[in-house]
Amino acid sequence: MSPVLSEKEKALNSAVASVEMEGYKLSTEDKRLCMDMLDGKLSKAAFIKALLERYGA
Repeated sequence: MSPVLSEKEKALNSAVASVEMEGYKLSTEDKRLCMDMLDGKLSKAAFIKALLERYGA
């Protein structure tokens, strides 16, 4: 990633901070999946499937 954060990275960091203030912890892999979806590398359905496989339904 570039030294200057993109708008997507800023949005993700803001969302992560909000979630962590609520007491949840996102793994590095969770954050990568989010960024992949935001970048269009992963569909919404594939993103949800990956999270359900990781954490159960």
